[in-house]
Amino acid sequence: MRDQWDFKKWRKKLGINQIVAGELLGMSRGAVQYWESDLRPVPRAVELACQELLRRWKQRPEVDSRPSGDLVLRCEPHPNNESALGRVVRLSETLNLFMPLIVDDDGTAVWAGPELLHECEERKRRDRQAKRIEA
Repeated sequence: MRDQWDFKKWRKKLGINQIVAGELLGMSRGAVQYWESDLRPVPRAVELACQELLRRWKQRPEVDSRPSGDLVLRCEPHPNNESALGRVVRLSETLNLFMPLIVDDDGTAVWAGPELLHECEERKRRDRQAKRIEA
C-alpha cells in the first residue's frame, strides 16, 4: 500500500467499513480515517496485516480462485476455493504433487505450501471419517 487509495481499495475489496477495518487491524476508526485522508501514511506493519487479512479473506470457500499465469505446471480455473481445494485433494491422491498452489487472478498465492497440504490432509481425514460413519 503506497497511499490512501490502496488502503481504501483493500477495504472496499473486503466489503468492510472503516469501523470494521479498524477492528480487524486492532486500531480505531480514526486511524483508518487518517490513512484514507492521507493525513498519516499507512504504517508498514498495517500494510502487512492487510495483506494477510486479504489472503485469509480469499481462502473463503465461495471466493473465486481461478488460477492464472504460466508460473505453475498445471493451471486449471475453478469457480471457488472449495472446488480448487477439492481438485488438489483429488490430484494428491493420484499424483505426486511437488508444490501445489492456488492463486488469485493477480497471481497472489491464496493457498500454498504446508498450509495447503495440511488443509488437503484434513479434508481427506474428514472424508474418511464421514465414510466410516456412513458404513
